[in-house]
Amino acid sequence: MSSEDINKLLLSDTAIEDLFICQYMAGLSKEAICLYLLLKMDGSGKYSIRDIEDKSLFSKQETNEALAELVASGLICKNRTDKYQFVDIKKEEVNSYCATVIAKGGAELSDLELSPLKKERDDLCSGINKSVYAGKMGYVFYRIVDRCLFEYKFETIVIYRLFEEAKQQKFQYNYKAVENLAREWDKKGIRSADKLEEVLKAEKDFEIVKDMVGRITRKRLNEYDLERISKWVELSFSPDLIEYAYRANEYRGITSKNVDETLTNWMLAGIKTVDEANKYENEIHKENQKKYSGRKNARSYGSKAGAEAGITYEGKKAQAETSEKKQSGESADIFDIFGGDDEDD
Repeated sequence: MSSEDINKLLLSDTAIEDLFICQYMAGLSKEAICLYLLLKMDGSGKYSIRDIEDKSLFSKQETNEALAELVASGLICKNRTDKYQFVDIKKEEVNSYCATVIAKGGAELSDLELSPLKKERDDLCSGINKSVYAGKMGYVFYRIVDRCLFEYKFETIVIYRLFEEAKQQKFQYNYKAVENLAREWDKKGIRSADKLEEVLKAEKDFEIVKDMVGRITRKRLNEYDLERISKWVELSFSPDLIEYAYRANEYRGITSKNVDETLTNWMLAGIKTVDEANKYENEIHKENQKKYSGRKNARSYGSKAGAEAGITYEGKKAQAETSEKKQSGESADIFDIFGGDDEDD
C-alpha cells in the first residue's frame, strides 16, 4: 500500500444519512448493513453484481441475499444499464412528506418544510423526541404521530405509550414496526388510556396463562389451545382459577377441551375464585360418591340371603313350583291334545 493510499484511509470519512440510521438500519440484517456501509465507503456509485461480490465480506449466496434485502428496503435500485446504485433516500423522504401534505388538502409552500404540521402536537413530539430518540427523532415518526392523532384519534398518553413500548421492545428506530404497532392498537379499538390498560393487561394475562399451561401439560400448544386460552382471558378467568381447572382435570386427562368444559360449568355456577371452585368440586365429588354407592347397593341386592333380601321360604317354594311347571309344560300340552293319560283305557 502506497503512502497516498494510507493517507486516504486515515483521513477519509464516509457520510451516512441519519435517515438510514433512524428509518432503515433497525430492520436490516447485519450482512445487509455491512454490505451497505462497504459500498458507501467505496463511493463509486454504480456497481455490477461482480463488483458487489468482490467488495463483500461474505459468501456469494450471503452477498446476494444481503443485496436483495437492500433492494427490497428501497436503499439500492437497479438502473437501466443493469447496474446497482444507491437510492437518494433524502429525496424520497421529502417527496413522501410533501405527498402526504398535499393528500390532506394541500398547503402553502412554507408549510412544506420538514417541521411538525400542527402546533398542538409540538409538545407531544418534543417529549417523544427527548425520551425515546435522544433528540434525533426522524421525520417519518412525526408522520406516525400525525396518523395517531388525526386518523386513529389516539389520546396523547396513548401515543406516548406507543413509542415507549417500541423503545422497551427495542424497535423504536424501525418505523415499520412502530407503524404496525399503531395500526394494531387501532384495530383493537384503543383510543384512551383506560382501554390501553385493559388490552395490555389481557395480553399480559394471556402470556402468563400460556406459559403456565405449557408448564403443566409439557407440550407445545396448538392453535386450539391458544384459542381457548384467549377465550378464558377474555372471559376474565384469573390465571389461578385456570391453573386449578387443569389440576381438577388430572383424573381424566389434562386437555384444554376438558378444562374448557370445567371452566364453562364454573362460570354457569357463578364461580370466580379458587376457593369457590374447590367447594363446588367437593360437592360434586360427594354427589358422585352417593350415586356410586346407590348403584353398588342395587347390584349387590341378589347376593343378600333370606329376609335381608326380601326372600322367604314360601316365596322360594312358589318359585320352584313355577319352574317345575314350565319344564313339564310342553309334554303336558301334547298329552292334552290326544285326551291325556286315561287309566280306564
